[in-house]
Amino acid sequence: MSAELHAAVIAPPPVERWDQPIELKTISGAAPKPDIGFVLSLIAEDSTLGIIVIGESGEVLYSNNLARDFCRPDAVTLEGYKISKLLPGALMVGGTLILNMHQPPYGCDCIALISGDGAPRYCEVRQRQATDEQGRRFNIVMLDEVTKRVQALAALKDQEARWNLALQGSEIGVFETDLRTGHCVASDTWFQLAGISNWHGLNAEDEWRMRVHPDDMPRVLTADEECFAGRIERSETKYRFRVGESEWRWMRSILRVTERGADGRAVRMLGTMVDIDSLERAVQHARAKEEELGTLIANAPVAMAVLGLDGTFQLLNEACYRLLGYPNGSLQGVNLWKLSNGEMLSEVRDDIKALIRGDVETYVAEKIYVRPDGARVEIVLRISLISDHKPGHARFIAQMVDITERKRLAGLKDDFVSTVSHELRTPLASLHGALALLTSPVLKGKPDDARGLLELAFRNSTRLKQLVDDLLDFQRLSAEQVPLEISDTDVVELVRETVAECEPFAARFDVTYQLNAPDREVSAAADAKRLRQVVANLLSNAAKFSNAADCVTVSIDAEPEGCVIAVANHGRGISSEFGSRIFTPFSQQAEHSTRDREGSGLGLAISRKLVEGMNGEIGYRSVPDDQTMFWVRLPLSAA
Repeated sequence: MSAELHAAVIAPPPVERWDQPIELKTISGAAPKPDIGFVLSLIAEDSTLGIIVIGESGEVLYSNNLARDFCRPDAVTLEGYKISKLLPGALMVGGTLILNMHQPPYGCDCIALISGDGAPRYCEVRQRQATDEQGRRFNIVMLDEVTKRVQALAALKDQEARWNLALQGSEIGVFETDLRTGHCVASDTWFQLAGISNWHGLNAEDEWRMRVHPDDMPRVLTADEECFAGRIERSETKYRFRVGESEWRWMRSILRVTERGADGRAVRMLGTMVDIDSLERAVQHARAKEEELGTLIANAPVAMAVLGLDGTFQLLNEACYRLLGYPNGSLQGVNLWKLSNGEMLSEVRDDIKALIRGDVETYVAEKIYVRPDGARVEIVLRISLISDHKPGHARFIAQMVDITERKRLAGLKDDFVSTVSHELRTPLASLHGALALLTSPVLKGKPDDARGLLELAFRNSTRLKQLVDDLLDFQRLSAEQVPLEISDTDVVELVRETVAECEPFAARFDVTYQLNAPDREVSAAADAKRLRQVVANLLSNAAKFSNAADCVTVSIDAEPEGCVIAVANHGRGISSEFGSRIFTPFSQQAEHSTRDREGSGLGLAISRKLVEGMNGEIGYRSVPDDQTMFWVRLPLSAA
């Protein structure tokens, strides 16, 4: 790399904005001067930033030591490497480097690089362009490692998420007080416990002092002073507290000093407040306490149960019965380890022995539970040990959350990404190759070859358009944003026209169509445009999955229940496993890596929504390796 380019790349820019191109100026003069380019090169080598200079073709022209350490620690130099091989997602568009960078939750534009030990290294990225005197453009990338900052932010956000989950629904009010000013800030839950609906601008300390019962205040203040003086680690008190205008309820507060001044005096404290009114009143009568606990668990929206140390149910709520698949009241006194899913529950029984030994505080695991009817449910199981150190008083508290739907949605997302990436990659590659050859000198004077490439490009662009149309249609149908215009529609004529339009597509698979229809008009109440879309989808599917040289049969019948359109073909058929999700979005029978037929997996899902929107029905019958028939039934028109 020339000294002039070193100087231009590393010298401070004449403008402050990083996204504006600058013009490179060479350093020259008549009088003897130091080799500034060499000096700046040394500075760049020892820079705390990784510096990479990329030419218009995407090749690295220069990199310093730190950049090589970031991108390829095993390489002696990066010069000559394509930038797309060094930075993930890097593209060159018209001589300009485009980087795929992340922002949230990292707080800066950064990319993730994989270090030698496989761990990600996050680098903040700054880019600019430069132009030399010959008009050549250069892309300059500066990398500043922010791995520790990203990890700290991720840990902070993770801690914040866990804190919010812990507070959500727990009815625990949190407050913090500056003892120097008396100013106190409190969580929303604290004000809700106090029965205050509009708390903006209120000082929680003032509200607390006004609401504590006068008979309880001296005792509470004495305990707090003991904590402020450092004689006790924390102040834990209970008191009567006015909620709203007139209701008195028992509260429990726990506070700790979080900051002390140079003289040791407490200057800041953090505390919690919990409504214990129900429990406090139940203390007077042990039986009432048990009933109160039972009520709280029974009304919980999450499946909860109290178990003896031998696994016997002592108390469980309705949500727990629903999750486990048993009738209400049938599990009282039953041993958890003897339910239908014995293998999974035995694993849990062995694992929670660590709770009894005191090795862990809480047991948490994701498990697949099989209900008595054979249904599989994915659950998060959380078990804690509650003990007051009295013989025979230890209990397990179990909480079970059904995550089956969440897992299914995660799978759909993965299917979507895999499907779209597969379906877009193939046609785009064909389009790019065909169009590249069209623009090359090789095809000069060969119009037939050029026509073939144009046809290939057109077919693949049509495929891309269909994929995008399917995605948009499904999104709009899911959001109920596709209005249907129902009118009297001649089904025979509509199907005949659609068959004719689909014949070129079927010819690609060496398949023909045969239409069996009445020689009279059959009128149904339907949206003609959308019905044509449904029929075209069934016809294309039948052609794609037919045996070569086969004939797809299309029939129309007018029945008392409505007009029926049926499309039948011979081929591999539909497996029972795939049949249960055939109308689910992005579902396809073959794996994405091996399937031999193009498609987004949205056609049948869209067709089902459209047919149901026209007050109709859609279904199928299939015999594997024989015949498969899809049918649509629509109501006949009033005429």
